[in-house]
Amino acid sequence: MAYRMGLDRLENLRMLYPEWRVLDREVLQEWRTLWWFIYRLDSYSNISSGTPFLIDDKFINTSLVLSFSSSSSGSDGAAPENLRMPSNPEFFWKIIPALSSNPETFLQNAHLVAISATRQAGVVLRHHCVLSKEELVDKDFSAFERHLSALRLALPSGWFNPKRNAFSNETQAYHHGRLNSVILLLMSQLLISIIGCAIAKNDEWLSNWQRILETCQGIASVAAEYDTSFCIKVDPAICFVYFTALIFLEMHRKSSTFSVPDLLSNIEHDQTVLRLQLEQFAKIWTLPKLLISKLMLTF
Repeated sequence: MAYRMGLDRLENLRMLYPEWRVLDREVLQEWRTLWWFIYRLDSYSNISSGTPFLIDDKFINTSLVLSFSSSSSGSDGAAPENLRMPSNPEFFWKIIPALSSNPETFLQNAHLVAISATRQAGVVLRHHCVLSKEELVDKDFSAFERHLSALRLALPSGWFNPKRNAFSNETQAYHHGRLNSVILLLMSQLLISIIGCAIAKNDEWLSNWQRILETCQGIASVAAEYDTSFCIKVDPAICFVYFTALIFLEMHRKSSTFSVPDLLSNIEHDQTVLRLQLEQFAKIWTLPKLLISKLMLTF
């Protein structure tokens, strides 16, 4: 239905059809908001199930939602209402300054960028699973890892701080929203590190295996700061991030390579945090209940 209405190409409709040109800005913003909610749903459902996305990012021509109080032009000279989500992950970091100039909508748009990054990581992982050309996989893997690093550096200072930035007067609601985007970016890194282990040669494997542990610990540190009063405001698919981190933490715990007592204790603590977070979600949703029952059979 969204495709039939053209919600994925609203900016084209405004140029081609008079009935779309006469709509005021508030109404257009509502249509844009609806489209990006559909984009989120497509991302959550297919990332969690490992199936191809229904929406092709390359053909989206609907602007991101920005408040009317923003300046007349972004840092790249484009009008704010014409700010597009890059389809190429190479340009994710370049859109951050323009989004930062619009504080009222920065959080929701940063979350969309994080979702898009996770989608792209899923595409790279899918290529690894179905393609036989190793050189193509290596190229995709290395390029996306660079793009993800650039995106992390482009985000505001303190963005990845699991704790609330009290000195910046960060509200609990904003803190919660920021953590959601951080979890998605960590999931992107986790997916890429998994691919890195699969295609690594010689000593590179151990470096990627350690990166998986580091990322899972990062996910646990974010979960530890979650305000459970906001659980109802996140998509249940985020439980798959915790579930994936738990699986790899268990693999590290059972690995004879990592026999340092303090490390094992830290891993077990991180597992406890993630399980407790899933139990909090299980009070609201059925999905985490099923995942918890699966964990009980696995561990």
